[in-house]
Amino acid sequence: MDLFTRKLKFNKNIYKLEAIKKSSYKFINKFSNVISESEDNYICSISFPNDVSESQVEFCLDEFKKEISDQDLRIMISKETEDVRNLILSYAFSKTDLIKK
Repeated sequence: MDLFTRKLKFNKNIYKLEAIKKSSYKFINKFSNVISESEDNYICSISFPNDVSESQVEFCLDEFKKEISDQDLRIMISKETEDVRNLILSYAFSKTDLIKK
């Protein structure tokens, strides 16, 4: 299968590598992605089969960018709410017989 590749850059100060990896996994059925890095950016080398049209490529790349933003926000919210979630879980498990006193 012949492939053609497009490159996208994501600033390291804005996006987390974890967000890019999670997004890449979500689109694994559409394209492959090799992530590298430069001093300031993560570089995604995204490969599509040759039979994919330019409009499909552009659509996938736009969806990929949106997914990265979504995943990055999820990571940020998860870190911001970690203490509250742990407190809720601790309280919930303290009311069970799972922890013997």
